[in-house]
Formats: sequence, structure tokens, C-alpha cells
Amino acid sequence: MKKLGILGGSFDPVHFGHLNLAISLMEACALDEVLFVPAFLSPFKQNAPPVASAEQRKMMLKLAISPIQKFHILDWELQSKGPVYTIDTVRKLSSDPSLHLFLILGEDHVASFHQWKDVEELVRLAFPLIGTRGPGDLSQLPVEFQEKICSRRVKVPYFEISSTTIRARFSQQKYCGHLVPAPVLDYIEKHHLYRI
Repeated sequence: MKKLGILGGSFDPVHFGHLNLAISLMEACALDEVLFVPAFLSPFKQNAPPVASAEQRKMMLKLAISPIQKFHILDWELQSKGPVYTIDTVRKLSSDPSLHLFLILGEDHVASFHQWKDVEELVRLAFPLIGTRGPGDLSQLPVEFQEKICSRRVKVPYFEISSTTIRARFSQQKYCGHLVPAPVLDYIEKHHLYRI
């Protein structure tokens, strides 16, 4: 059975934090493959849609992960042209009995994870793996989730990087080569993305 990690997000733009999280959890949990699943529009960010187009975000993701053989892109959610819930993508993937699914999450997703659509089914279909810097505070989660989340955390090197910060730096014409892979940086500059 193939152990398949799923990492969703807007990837606007993809950065070293995303890659670090995926590589760390892939290695720590012996995943066979990681699927990056770019969202057309996150259900949690409908009032703040991505700045780059779906095609631009997919291309940046492709450039970022191309050197890593076990990383691939699943663009189902981009094709939807609207918000898609993680559970919908996971349900489709779970129909393949040869796959054992794992949901890759950053520590920043833990506080709101219990609010995700059909989260009980999601946890059943895709074992959550949380990249974390340390023990963290889970007290904001419902009690039934604290135990589930606590047992699924993996300590990883943590990068203090966010796509929001990167976009702000680009708009201020600040250097970003330490935050995004060189091919992504070149693509952003060539297409004049994230400039005000």
C-alpha cells in the first residue's frame, strides 16, 4: 500500500516553509509520495482570494518541486474554479484501495482544524501529520481533538515564513531569494507578480 501525503494550500507563492514541512514529514513518516494540492479558492479565504492566478500558482509550484522526485501536483481543486473542501479531495483519493492517505498540516492549522468540513470523516480517511516546533498549546481545541492531534505531531525544523510576508516584501521590492526557490523567484520577477 502506497503511503501518500497530501499538502493543500493557496501557494501564493510556494516557499521554503512549504517544502521544508513536506520533506520533513515525508522523511519522518516514510511517505512514498507527497501530493501538493493548490486550492483555486480556500473556503476559509473567500474574502481574500489569491493574488496570482491559478495557472501562475501551479507553475510556481511545479518549478519549486521539480527537483524532488517524490513530490507531485494534484490540480483537481484548481480545475473546480471555486472553493473546494479538503474532505472532497480526500474522498476522491480514498476510493483507491492501494493508497494510505496522510494529511500534512503546519502547526498554524491546528487551532482551526476542528472547524474543517466533516473533520471526523477527514481524520478517518487521512491520518493527520502535524509538523511542529515543540509541544505547543492545544487548549483551544475541543477535548476530543486534543488527544488525536497530540499523537500525530512530528517535530520538524520550523521556518518563520508566510506567503503574506513574501508578497509584502515583493511589493516593497525587497530581496526574497532566501524565502523562495530560485526558479520561483525568477518566475515572479519575469511576470511582475506581487507588485503594487
